[in-house]
Parts: sequence; structure tokens; C-alpha cells
Amino acid sequence: MKTLIPRSFPAVALAMGLLFSANVARAQDEPKTKDGTVFTIGMVRTGVNTDQDYLNELAGFWMPLMETAKNQGLILSYRVLRGTFSNEDDYNVLFLVEYPNLAALDPNPATEAKWKAIRDGLVAKLGGPDKLKAMRTGLEAIRTYQGEKVMRDVVVK
Repeated sequence: MKTLIPRSFPAVALAMGLLFSANVARAQDEPKTKDGTVFTIGMVRTGVNTDQDYLNELAGFWMPLMETAKNQGLILSYRVLRGTFSNEDDYNVLFLVEYPNLAALDPNPATEAKWKAIRDGLVAKLGGPDKLKAMRTGLEAIRTYQGEKVMRDVVVK
């Protein structure tokens, strides 16, 4: 009686099985996400009942600075988020500034010159450096800057 299965069939089947399982393993190792834009995130804690005072100060200089930077293509977007404290040491205000990539944060004389021109223009519009200094006087009494992070947006492929 002759067999219908050639002798080499088990070896071929084994090789095909190993090849298939290797492809499945490699597919599982591939990341399902990719890096997106980059954010700098500043964290601030305001004093009791001073968060609106602090936001009013931001509206006088920081927000116009960010809006001009966005219009000139230095940043993609910016946000100020206000929330509640999760504990007694927590922040309640976040600043998010979005950049296209990490390279946008690298020192660059041309970019630094653009930022300086924006700052100088806003300072002049406010009435000069002394006026800006007067605006900033007292900020330490109503807020504590708790730090800054650089983080990436995670995008699903």
C-alpha cells in the first residue's frame, strides 16, 4: 500500500509553521502607536481664591505672546487649563504649548530672534519694561511655579 503523503511533507509543514509563527511574533512586536507633536507643560499652584487673578495676569502678557507666536508659526497651539487640587501639594493650572517636534525646542538663533521680537513688541505695547515688571510684581504671592515637563502626543497608527 502506497502512502499518499510524500516523505518530505512533514519537514515542509514544519518549516511553513515556523515561518508563519515568526511573522505573527514580529507583527506583535511592532508598535501600535507613533510619536506625535511635542508639548511643554508648565504646572502652577495658585493661592486660595487667586486663580482668577492669576489668569487675568496671564491674559495681559503670556496669552498674547503665545497667540503671536502661533500666528508666526513658532508654535502649533497653546492652552491654559484650570482645575481642582488632588492633594495639598498639587497644581491647579497647567500651561500647554504644542510644537511640531523636539527639534523645535533646540537652540536656534533665528527662532530665538523671532521670540525676542515678539516679547519686545509686547513689552513696548504694555508701556515698557518697567510696566511689565510692575505687572509681575506680586505674582509670587498668588502662585507657585511647580515645574515643567516636555511630553509627546501618542498617536494610534
